[in-house]
Amino acid sequence: MVRCPNCGRITGGDYCQWCGYPVLAGGRGRMEAGKAREEEARAKGPEDGESSSKLKKSLGGCGCLLILAVVVVGIIIASNSHENPHYIYENGAIEVGGDGEPIELIDNPGATDPTYAELIAFIKEDSTDEKPYWGSAFLGKASYVCSDFAEDVHNNAEAAGIRAAWVGIDFEVDDVGHALNAFETTDRGLVYIDCTGEGFERLLHGHPTSWDKVAYVEVGKEYGVINIAKANSLSYSFYEEYEQKVQEYESKLETYNREVERYNQEILGKVYIIGSPEGIRINAWEASLEEESQALDKLAEELGDFWIELPSIVTDIYIHWEGGE
Repeated sequence: MVRCPNCGRITGGDYCQWCGYPVLAGGRGRMEAGKAREEEARAKGPEDGESSSKLKKSLGGCGCLLILAVVVVGIIIASNSHENPHYIYENGAIEVGGDGEPIELIDNPGATDPTYAELIAFIKEDSTDEKPYWGSAFLGKASYVCSDFAEDVHNNAEAAGIRAAWVGIDFEVDDVGHALNAFETTDRGLVYIDCTGEGFERLLHGHPTSWDKVAYVEVGKEYGVINIAKANSLSYSFYEEYEQKVQEYESKLETYNREVERYNQEILGKVYIIGSPEGIRINAWEASLEEESQALDKLAEELGDFWIELPSIVTDIYIHWEGGE
């Protein structure tokens, strides 16, 4: 099951069962390492008098490329003797982007760990999050998914002299995962950053001008994100408190909207005399609604723009500080 990039609802198959939009491919995926080496050999041509067709396939592999909207886990054992130093290897498989090509990490030997302020300044300046998440190859447009976002952020950070990691996480839900980045800051330790752009997450509130987020990642707990401008703490307990406030906001908003509907129905087609008991009651009711509206606005401002991720528990975290790992 995947999230439709058009309507945001969970669906199965190649087309959304709700809106008919194509959800053919995309996301964090893995391909057989042996197949990647064969494709590289075919592109380069025969070397040392040996045909590329003689390259051995990995044990148990069918040589096919497997991609799902979020992740497909390749369970194929591969030899490490010909590993590309820029690729990411997990359990004998190579991480790929939405176009099916291997993720390539371009490292900078001179890159160093930043302070937290330096990291945030770079992330805000970087434009990767402005790209839309595109989970399907459609009308000639190539897929661009979470693994691609994480690849670009990593490479841009390294080019700017900031040491970065590409991070893959697996979820409790079968065949579902996600990709993001990590940075080891000198003053606040390990920081997870998720710059996946518009289209991956369903917006619940606000009109974001940035999709940069601090991510909260712990094995055995739900994956969460907070707008980078509102992430005042890196502790998971802060995220849990934030989520409680989000739920509080949603509950209060629902109650407020029901009350506004009742108010509108009550006054429809009626005229109230100022100072009359009914007029006083309606004025008090209206003042109460205005007070509730202001309280909601204040809470919304505190929360900022926020999103809902796939409700999944993290089972594994893979941190790759350089290619070839």
